Amino acid sequence: MKNRKKIVSSSVVLKLILVLILLALSIIILLYAFSGVIMSTTFDRKLHHFFLLILIFLVIIVFIIASIVIHQYLNPIKKLTEAVNEIRKGNLDKKVSVKGHDEFSKLAEAFNSMTAELKKMIQAREQLLLDVSHELRTPLTRSKLALEMMPDSKEKNSVIEDVKEVELMITDILETARLKNNKITLDIKDVLINDLIKNTISLFENEKNRININPVSESLFIKADEGRIITVLRNIIENSLKYSSLENKPIEVSVIDRIEEIIIQIEDYGHGIPEEKLPFVFEPFYRVDDSRSKKSGGYGLGLHLCKRIMEAHGAEITINNKSDNNGIIVCLSFRKYH
Repeated sequence: MKNRKKIVSSSVVLKLILVLILLALSIIILLYAFSGVIMSTTFDRKLHHFFLLILIFLVIIVFIIASIVIHQYLNPIKKLTEAVNEIRKGNLDKKVSVKGHDEFSKLAEAFNSMTAELKKMIQAREQLLLDVSHELRTPLTRSKLALEMMPDSKEKNSVIEDVKEVELMITDILETARLKNNKITLDIKDVLINDLIKNTISLFENEKNRININPVSESLFIKADEGRIITVLRNIIENSLKYSSLENKPIEVSVIDRIEEIIIQIEDYGHGIPEEKLPFVFEPFYRVDDSRSKKSGGYGLGLHLCKRIMEAHGAEITINNKSDNNGIIVCLSFRKYH
């Protein structure tokens, strides 16, 4: 494959060099052909200017032809670059148009084949994950029934917690799949942001002293599925509490009212996220903590689910480190409806 790329690259470079050489030769020939006329003093001034204009015109034509030829060779590279950027964003349906039988066409065909195979592999992996998740529900149910029959003990409570974690992970996996495949209907309605935040904070009864809610206008609202946006906020606040020590300042929840959008912002004072890991935090099963210890919590599905829910609403979620690297800022951006 590497040898083939080198051959394609060398062939393209040679053709471009050939075009430039022909362009240079054309200009040299034209200058040589008309040099006698231009430099001659026997012709009158009008004829002298006429031949000079013809020379300029021919040089312009040569440059235009050369530009068109070069553009034809470089345009497929531009299209391929655009396709690569779309693939990077997760759009595996992006294809590069194939025209002709030159090296670029072969490269485009190889790229399209690679994308198709990559899509099949990802779909197969996701389907396997869904199948396993469905199959795990039955033994989990049996385990829960068996645990109910056992006498209370420290070991029983520990197993119950483990079963709840696995059950939550399976629920997140199935929920993410439904959102991705548009197999779920959102209950969209007008939701007052003030009530939305209060309902979310009420889930953290034992942590209220660690959460500070800045004043929010009681007239601001968004069109959303309240239950699912509460899920997003709960996940974000749980992460903020988890990665902020008790000695840190309280988590700040605020609302920014802009002309075209409303932003719910959650700001913590933890240790932040390494910059090189920020682009991957929304990937499924990605963990910032490489040790994947139970203490650091989660299975790397929470933020991925948040992103899916926000996308289903036509909204956006972003995570950035604060300028002083003392914590992170999470923004949930919703379109404003007037």
